[in-house]
Amino acid sequence: MHLFISDAHISNEKNRSSRMLVRFLEEMRLHLTDLYIIGDLFEIWFDYDLVFPKGYFHILASLRSILSEGKEIHYVMGNHEIAIGDFLHDSGIIVHRGPAVFDVDGWRVLLSHGHKVDKRPWTAIWNFLLTSKVNHRLYRMLHPDIGIALAQRIALLSRKQRPSSKLLNMLEDYARRQLHDVDIVILGHSHLPELKAYAGNKYYINAGDWVTNFSYVLIDNERVSLEYYGRRPIGAH
Repeated sequence: MHLFISDAHISNEKNRSSRMLVRFLEEMRLHLTDLYIIGDLFEIWFDYDLVFPKGYFHILASLRSILSEGKEIHYVMGNHEIAIGDFLHDSGIIVHRGPAVFDVDGWRVLLSHGHKVDKRPWTAIWNFLLTSKVNHRLYRMLHPDIGIALAQRIALLSRKQRPSSKLLNMLEDYARRQLHDVDIVILGHSHLPELKAYAGNKYYINAGDWVTNFSYVLIDNERVSLEYYGRRPIGAH
């Protein structure tokens, strides 16, 4: 069973996203073949040399438990991973800095967070600020307690943009173009779970989020489904 999740935006271990996701991963751990994280697991990720936010400890421990079972975790970066260094890689997680294609139970599956498809003005400004090496150097000059709190507040403002029909259309258009070469495209970013089937046994799925929807995608042999923690699945095949 292959599990795909996106957009938990965890900021501390007490928030609902963290508690629900930790519980869910513990329930699923023994049944998983592998786990795919399609960006924005954390409210913000900035790789320091010696520290990480203590509010991330429980979810990182859950990921470590999955790895200890000999299972793979793939992490496709989103727009809230502003600086990925060695920490996740050294923990055993396979990090992908852009879209990646996988063979999953006979399906060719493309994973991408989807933020680079988003051409809305605020998103473009956000992406520019976060990819600036000058800003990274300035940010490192701040004490982590200040830097992490500041970054999480700014990230929350970014996340409060309401998804528009324009964004949903951009994501679907991108997915449909990619479906010429793959069977399934799974994105995140919009926080709105959806599953669309096309001719030729092709699918576009948005994994939704773990902020309000608690949604995820499962691929298990021929079965592909969009599901909600504690609710009935939406089957695709």
